[in-house]
Amino acid sequence: MMPKITVEQIVKRKAIVIKPTETVERVAKILAKNKVSSAVVMEKDEITGIVTDRDILNKVVAKGNDPKEVKVSSIMTKTPITIEYDYDIQDAIELMMEKGVRRLLVTRLGMPMGFVTAADLLAALNAYNQEEEEESIEEAGEVYGICEVCGQYAQLHRVIREGYERWVCESCKDMLES
Repeated sequence: MMPKITVEQIVKRKAIVIKPTETVERVAKILAKNKVSSAVVMEKDEITGIVTDRDILNKVVAKGNDPKEVKVSSIMTKTPITIEYDYDIQDAIELMMEKGVRRLLVTRLGMPMGFVTAADLLAALNAYNQEEEEESIEEAGEVYGICEVCGQYAQLHRVIREGYERWVCESCKDMLES
């Protein structure tokens, strides 16, 4: 059973907030400076959209438009898909699949917190699965099989050396650890 991992736990960066009247050139500089690929467009206290580096590329640069002249409001994605901070990551995965999007705007009481991407969700699931696998190995007790060093059938021990995991017999374990 998977523990509840909330989207708030995997938000890596705070939301960058911009106004719809900003030029694309200024927003591109803000995105680059903050090393993020998207920003939340807000007017007063209301989320009016999001703009991504891909929006800038496809809707401005590729069409030969002048980024100094184009306003964010004309290229932003209106009514972005949002998820509240306390939902679990399974809800986020289902919402992404249902809506066909790769990122969700995470909100807290309707205010932007940050973004969660498909890659963030995969990383969280992978980390959980690795932890679960390590726990199940530890709970298993004695493990028997073929030693990865000498090829003998014996009780195996898990040895991690230089970042590599190996399953080895007692004598090979002693040799590797010395």
